[in-house]
Amino acid sequence: MSWAEAKHIEDYLGDKIDGFKDILDPNPVYGFIEHMATLSPSQRIEYIGANKNYTPFSLNTGTGAMDLGSWANFPLILSNKPCMVKADGTKDYELNPNDYTKKADGTSSDVANTSYNGGAFAWLQRIYKNEYVIGTDRYVLFCMTKKNESFKPVGFVDNNNGVLEGVWLPMFYGAKVGTKLTSFASGYPEKNQQTSDQKTAIDNFSSRARFFGGPIIETIVDLLMMWAKTSDLQSAYGNGNSNGYDSTDTTNYGMKANAVVGGGAFYGTATGKSLNKILHSLVLGTYNQWQRDPYEVVVNGVVKVSKNYAYDVTGAAYQGTGAFAHNADGGKWNYPHMFVSVPDYGSVPVAPYNGSTATGACDGVYINATQESMTGVCLRFGDCTNGSSAGVRARNWNSVASSTYWSFGASLLLLPPVGAAA
Repeated sequence: MSWAEAKHIEDYLGDKIDGFKDILDPNPVYGFIEHMATLSPSQRIEYIGANKNYTPFSLNTGTGAMDLGSWANFPLILSNKPCMVKADGTKDYELNPNDYTKKADGTSSDVANTSYNGGAFAWLQRIYKNEYVIGTDRYVLFCMTKKNESFKPVGFVDNNNGVLEGVWLPMFYGAKVGTKLTSFASGYPEKNQQTSDQKTAIDNFSSRARFFGGPIIETIVDLLMMWAKTSDLQSAYGNGNSNGYDSTDTTNYGMKANAVVGGGAFYGTATGKSLNKILHSLVLGTYNQWQRDPYEVVVNGVVKVSKNYAYDVTGAAYQGTGAFAHNADGGKWNYPHMFVSVPDYGSVPVAPYNGSTATGACDGVYINATQESMTGVCLRFGDCTNGSSAGVRARNWNSVASSTYWSFGASLLLLPPVGAAA
């Protein structure tokens, strides 16, 4: 037997052994490397772990349908159910995943019933994450149960440090019903409210309600990059309403009202003028309106974060990240390609910003010219004026807590009681 033949057999058996390990391992590790020095969005993401040879998501922007590739049976996707949820964070009943106007049993639902004491939310099961940086490579590993002490339930910890079975994602943009912010297939996104006003409306909904922001967004961003194997998340999941601005609409400026969208958990189009969804959430997929995230603030240029949804818009109680927001040439959009990895939180962009709307992280970060002398409260995702600068990973650090504008809103993250699952 030649050396080449022996090497071929060794490689073959090695692949088979690795495959059997994946099959036999009851707790496989999935993951990717984000090669941050690489600007090409597709070449930037390298699969590692149990998904090394997986086929990623693929979006048909003509029909809006998502092909889940090898990820169709991924536990977190299978458990991502749309539900009507009571205000205390406990599940009431499941909705038909392809028609929210119906319950799973086919009878009429409360998805647009603003008298219902709760709202429409999608379950995101707890997943454990291990994230670290070596050189210019950011490693992100996921496991459905805790593999070892390096894996953390990032985004699934409440402000009493209770570990949650999952969280409830808002299916619809936050809209006011009386004094409460809600999540229904009804009403336009709430606007022109200060952070404190939004906090009051969220508290009026439930003591288990929080702003839709913080570490859970970073976990979702990494899941989305892993599933699609790219950092260009707008192209991978749809452009939503990112180009929907209408100057003649002097009430809502082109923002679309909450409404039921078909197509299952994912629906994405390329028009830039329609409601899209990710994980059954319009808020993640549509880019209708900036969403306030007071769990990430910039204090005199220093980015500080809350890891467990504790609320302090001054940032005094938050942890520093080692990231700085600095704009030497005036307030403008920046396009990051480098990130720091913040334990128990996620990735935060850092200068230099050598990306673009089509390279690096692709989504923009807006930084004020005076960021180093103010306390800015993060806004997430983008609005209907931002076009390709918007995205699930986009941030705006430009606005203080008291700022109000038609394109600044907030939505509900609902935390179940500790131990309660969907």
